[in-house]
Amino acid sequence: MKQPVLLDVMMGDNFICQLRYNKRGFPQMVDGKVVEVHKESDLKAFVESQRPSLIGKDYHVELSNQSVFSKC
Repeated sequence: MKQPVLLDVMMGDNFICQLRYNKRGFPQMVDGKVVEVHKESDLKAFVESQRPSLIGKDYHVELSNQSVFSKC
């Protein structure tokens, strides 16, 4: 089974929370390799479905390499 993508939700330089995104990306050829690419609009829609308080606010989503153990 594929590992989930970890998303760090940030507002400015402040960490808000981390979410696990389990949907598969779209295959795309990058530098001669096929990789999964996720649309930013899909990621934002997912974040807003999980955290409705962020709708209309100025936040950004970053892909994370490490898991945060606290729940948000």
